[in-house]
Amino acid sequence: MKKISLLSGKAIAATFIVSLLAFLSINAVVSAEQTPKPIPEDVLSILNNSCGKCHNQGGSGAALANLNLTKWDNYDAVKQAKKAEAICRTINTEKMPPKSFLKKNPQAALTDQQKTIVCNWAKE
Repeated sequence: MKKISLLSGKAIAATFIVSLLAFLSINAVVSAEQTPKPIPEDVLSILNNSCGKCHNQGGSGAALANLNLTKWDNYDAVKQAKKAEAICRTINTEKMPPKSFLKKNPQAALTDQQKTIVCNWAKE
């Protein structure tokens, strides 16, 4: 009686190739998501106007310890994503810019449209 093998050499090779391609595809997607990204110009303009005095080079120590936009490109992708989410959350709760800062710098107040632009970027 002849044995029938469900996993012939060709079937094993084909299964291996399909598995390898699936792994490489998933790995490419994960790697792309973990690549640090610069802040887009429209978002950077908003952040520089409303956050830059404190959160850029020369800003206050406490503010820079929390978020340093000057060093954004040095943050890894995970840290960038967390910081971006925190920025969105903080501007939507109107904790930043602080009211005391806005009294002296009313041009730094974010509009609803600017908040939307920043938060859409943070969700990318």
